[in-house]
Amino acid sequence: MRTFFVKTTAVSAAVLMGLISTAALSQSQNDEHTYFGVRLGLVNSDSDRFINIDGTAFDYDSGFAHTAYGLQLGHRWANGWEIRSYYDRLNTDVSGAGSDSGYMFGADGIYNFRNGIYLGAGINSTEFNDATDRFIRGTVGYTLPFADRWNARVEYAYQTSSDFDDQYLGLSLNYGFGFATRTEARPEEPAPAPERTRDSDGDGVPDYRDQCPDTPRGHVVDEDGCTVMVEQNIRHELVVNFEFDSAEVRSRFYGDIEELGELMQEHSDVSIEIGGHTDLIGPEDYNQGLSERRAQAVKDVLVSRFNISADRISTRGYGMRRPIVDEISLEANPRNRRIEATLSATEEVPLTREMQRRGY
Repeated sequence: MRTFFVKTTAVSAAVLMGLISTAALSQSQNDEHTYFGVRLGLVNSDSDRFINIDGTAFDYDSGFAHTAYGLQLGHRWANGWEIRSYYDRLNTDVSGAGSDSGYMFGADGIYNFRNGIYLGAGINSTEFNDATDRFIRGTVGYTLPFADRWNARVEYAYQTSSDFDDQYLGLSLNYGFGFATRTEARPEEPAPAPERTRDSDGDGVPDYRDQCPDTPRGHVVDEDGCTVMVEQNIRHELVVNFEFDSAEVRSRFYGDIEELGELMQEHSDVSIEIGGHTDLIGPEDYNQGLSERRAQAVKDVLVSRFNISADRISTRGYGMRRPIVDEISLEANPRNRRIEATLSATEEVPLTREMQRRGY
């Protein structure tokens, strides 16, 4: 026979592990009540039990041969836990010697799962015909509600001590009474009416119907509070001047070229023409080639330094045919040695109140 320590540890560990492993999967219960019930069951006594009658030892009948009936009282909390006490009278059958009586009583801590299954652990005192033993008891059962406040339970219990191991199989009928804390869904409170006058971004459209909050101040907005966009023509002119008889782009013009390059990046559908020019000094054929080289030099800067596609830039040399100042002089010559390029585009921009004031 196993020792009391081994059997107690095994039963306690099994019950505890069952509680821990499945409690995390269950949802919390939603009612709390006290209940009272009547019990009816069968007991399977340990095969080592016997009774001494007039000096003769008689064994108890094997299997679930002993009847038990009694009462139980418990309280269940809303989180699924409960505590229960019970008392059962025993009718014991003795092989070859008729029957006798005894009792069982104890208390259990029980956890109820939402699927109706419950597990419990507790202590028990059992008397078989004046022989009393104390037990550690583990219980598993199932609850079936069938009417308001009524339920039936079927359960199996295994109890162990240093001397005996007994089993119990029973049915109970229970009635809940006292008080209940079943939670009911509260009707949702209506949302507070929006403030009809608040205008956080100051655009003239109240917050409750403003579809574009935080509109920048000064923007003209539509009826939904969103910025009105308008088309605006953009025109940018580039002029780069050169030294005498030179097609080299001087570094001081790189900033102007970069500004044109950024606009071309923003407006990827726009192409430009770069026109090259010379002063009025020298042969016409030579100046024609020089003007073409000057236009190509600025194109090369846009392509190599500012990543503009070469397909978007055309070049043309005008030689000495289009001077700004139609003369040969120290003042006119530097102005005539140049390239010219113009970018024209249309883009959407926010309509501001200042633009509106100016009659845009």
